[in-house]
Amino acid sequence: MPVCTLVEIKSFEPYHIGMKLYPHVNLESLGNKLRKYLKDKEYEVSEKTITQLSVPILPSREVIGLKENVSVEFNMPAQALNTVGREQEKVVEVFKEVNRALLDLEYDIQGTVMFYEIVATVVIKSDGHPRERISSSVNIDLGPFNDLGEVVVDSLRIINIQPTEEQGSINLTIEPNPTNPSTTYLVKLLYRCTKSEMIETFNNSLAERVLNLIRSMER
Repeated sequence: MPVCTLVEIKSFEPYHIGMKLYPHVNLESLGNKLRKYLKDKEYEVSEKTITQLSVPILPSREVIGLKENVSVEFNMPAQALNTVGREQEKVVEVFKEVNRALLDLEYDIQGTVMFYEIVATVVIKSDGHPRERISSSVNIDLGPFNDLGEVVVDSLRIINIQPTEEQGSINLTIEPNPTNPSTTYLVKLLYRCTKSEMIETFNNSLAERVLNLIRSMER
């Protein structure tokens, strides 16, 4: 099988950097402070909080501010403060601003943020056939299922076992993209750590890590 010459990131759908907050953090109070802070930083800011809206069922997501198509929002049930968008560079810049905001607003980070996380769905474009490459990269006998027709492995999961605080935890799956399985992979990634600088370091290496994984399957 010829070696593929093209492996590249097509899009993020979406790219998400979040902060899991401790249960004692008052989201209403934090949200009001962040609105004022972000407005001064030229964000588009929502004027009403969820608790001020006259709706019978309160939504789980509250957008606080928006800048360059990146939203700063609360996930209310998860007690999380998230930055979400489709362009990795812009999302990380907004994340840095939000992290600085907590410091400027005199929140103690260790007492406020339980952990940080990157949640990304990455679409990878390739000259190869993702299902074939994924299946051929696994040394497993599928003979017991031959009576069911053509059977392949079309998903891989990668984790680090017993991660240390210095490492952070990774959970990553690779599968054919359902909307275009003949030319694109779908990589779903979750990375968690306890320090914001670890998020920034992992963010900087994420694209190359993912591309190298796909390239190794296509050799």
